[in-house]
Amino acid sequence: MIKKWITKHSKSLQGNIIASKGGDRQQQLRGRWQDARYIALDLETDGLDPAVDAILAFGWVPLAPPRIRLFEADYGVVKSEKSLSQSAVIHHLSEGDIRSGEPIERILKRLAEHLDGAVLVAHHAPFDWQFLQQAFNEHQIPCQPLALMDTLKIERNRLARKKDWLEQGELTLGACRDRYDLPTMRQHHALSDAIACAELFLAQAYQVVGSHEVSLRELLRYA
Repeated sequence: MIKKWITKHSKSLQGNIIASKGGDRQQQLRGRWQDARYIALDLETDGLDPAVDAILAFGWVPLAPPRIRLFEADYGVVKSEKSLSQSAVIHHLSEGDIRSGEPIERILKRLAEHLDGAVLVAHHAPFDWQFLQQAFNEHQIPCQPLALMDTLKIERNRLARKKDWLEQGELTLGACRDRYDLPTMRQHHALSDAIACAELFLAQAYQVVGSHEVSLRELLRYA
């Protein structure tokens, strides 16, 4: 059944792979999905357009399925002299947090060390990747993840096979976690949301593949 679904949806794979050249990247794609490198990430931004809006905070955590490497988690608030925006308030950031934050270049360099060549896991991953691309390019910091793993898309595809329409709010991070009986977590905080996304991804992946031996390339077809 898994092989039939993969064959049917194989055309969507290339959209998830960002940069696959190189022996290590090809080996990750061919190997067991559990052996690949993953970084679950969440960004807090002050808008939806990466061309004009800014990243306020980064949170990320590496995964080594079935484990989440919490001791390697990282969080950074971007230093800014701008007035506190409504988005910052929603994300529980204060004037003091923004004023005493880090230069974005420092956070980006730290992130690039982990993310380059890894699978970026995020809830609505294209949104986060667009902001990251803009920031990496603007500050001339090279970083090319291997691929995107979108937990929102995984869940949307799963639900679409069960019913003809989705209710408003069914695909929020919290609602998706509820369906896997994952505990409620603090929302609108970059690191907390990154960890929440990491837990959701593991729950989704193990439900999708069960005990089957599946490569990363095959798993990406679900995302």
